[in-house]
Amino acid sequence: MSQRQPIPSVHDLIDLDRYPLDQPDSAELASVITDAHETLDDTGVCLLPGFVRTEAVPLLVAEAESLMDQSNRQDRDDIAFGHYRHCLDTFPDSHVVHRTSSFRINHIAGDHVSAHGPLRTIYHWQQLTDFIARLTRHPVLHRVADPLLDCNVTILGPGDTHGWHYDGNHFSVTLMMQTAEDGGRFEFYPNIANPDDDNFPAVERLYDGDREGILTPPLEAGTLNIFRGRYSLHHVTPVTGERPRIVSIFSYHQQPGMIFPAATQKNYTGRTAA
Repeated sequence: MSQRQPIPSVHDLIDLDRYPLDQPDSAELASVITDAHETLDDTGVCLLPGFVRTEAVPLLVAEAESLMDQSNRQDRDDIAFGHYRHCLDTFPDSHVVHRTSSFRINHIAGDHVSAHGPLRTIYHWQQLTDFIARLTRHPVLHRVADPLLDCNVTILGPGDTHGWHYDGNHFSVTLMMQTAEDGGRFEFYPNIANPDDDNFPAVERLYDGDREGILTPPLEAGTLNIFRGRYSLHHVTPVTGERPRIVSIFSYHQQPGMIFPAATQKNYTGRTAA
């Protein structure tokens, strides 16, 4: 009879020498946060390479791959301006809000991710939540209570892509677990819009192939990525080659107990929470 593998500790998973989250008052962590603030303010994207230890990355990949048969498949073309979905008919047919890009994604809901596996060991560590709050300049953050959309995994196989879109929240946190063999690049246009101006002309130029202003952050396996996607258009280029691109998404909110709307749950996972 084989013995059950021990559950890795957060110290086995996160490189706490490089990112000493377990020493919140240390000068070393303060320096990491200062550098992150400068990068976020300048580009809207902050990468923390090597956040997960190199030797721990295969554990995360294996966990994600074991859940592939429980994923919800998305195959659709969709608009980037989701916040205008309720009033699209007020725009002329030729307006850029009607333009679409491809979404070809396998999405694994949070309730399929083991409470005792390496991914949730990282996500549920309170020091990480506190760290994200400091990085994003929030007095306090809470992990969302949504059982479907708290700690998710997206897998993009050959030909898959994540179309141009804005996020509904002001910042996003992702953990790159495996890069694609080729393609699958995260492209980000920082602050193309703002609360007072959707900057439709710039978005139209982007759809027409103008790449001025687009950043392609060098995401490698083990990198934690914090970015401001509410007013920054972003997408993932098509994956080529056989190795899939695997990313986890960690969700936080200023208020405890946050649950996403049923329509949002269904859009990503194909179902709603009971």
